[in-house]
Amino acid sequence: MVRVEYLLNYTKIITIEYLVRRMIKERIQQKGEDLKMLQGHDRLAYLIDIAKDVEQLPDEVKTDDNKIRGCASNLWLIGGAKEDNTMIYKIDADAFITKGTAKLVTDLCNGCPKDEVASLTIEDFLPLGVKELLTMQRQNGLGSLIERIVTIANTK
Repeated sequence: MVRVEYLLNYTKIITIEYLVRRMIKERIQQKGEDLKMLQGHDRLAYLIDIAKDVEQLPDEVKTDDNKIRGCASNLWLIGGAKEDNTMIYKIDADAFITKGTAKLVTDLCNGCPKDEVASLTIEDFLPLGVKELLTMQRQNGLGSLIERIVTIANTK
C-alpha cells in the first residue's frame, strides 16, 4: 500500500513539474516562431528596437554583484519573486543588442511562477533563434544571463 501511494505521489509530482516547465517552454517556442518571420538583420533590428523600451536601472543597482559576466558589454540584472510567487526581472546594458537580447529573455520569464523559471536551462532558449545572430562573446553573455535568471529564481 505504501509503495503504491509513493508511486502515485511521485508520478503526480513529475507530471506537475513537467506541465509547469512546459508552459514557459511553449512561450519560448512561440516567440521563436514569431521571430522566424524576421530574417538576419531584421532580427537584429528587432532586438535594437525593443532595447529602446528598457527603463534605465538606477546607478545604485549597477553593482558588480548584479553585473552579468562574460558579456561583450556591460549588462546588469536584478530580480526576485513577487508576493504571488511569480518572478520579475529588470535589466540594463550599455549596448542596444545586449539590452534587447536581455529584454527578450527577461520578458519571457517575467510573470512566470518561480518554480517554472528555476527549472530552465540554457538549451530551453535555443528555439528563440537569437543565439545564432550573436558573436561568441555575446553568446557567452546570453548563457550567463540565463544562468543568473535561474539562480535568482532558486534563491530569492
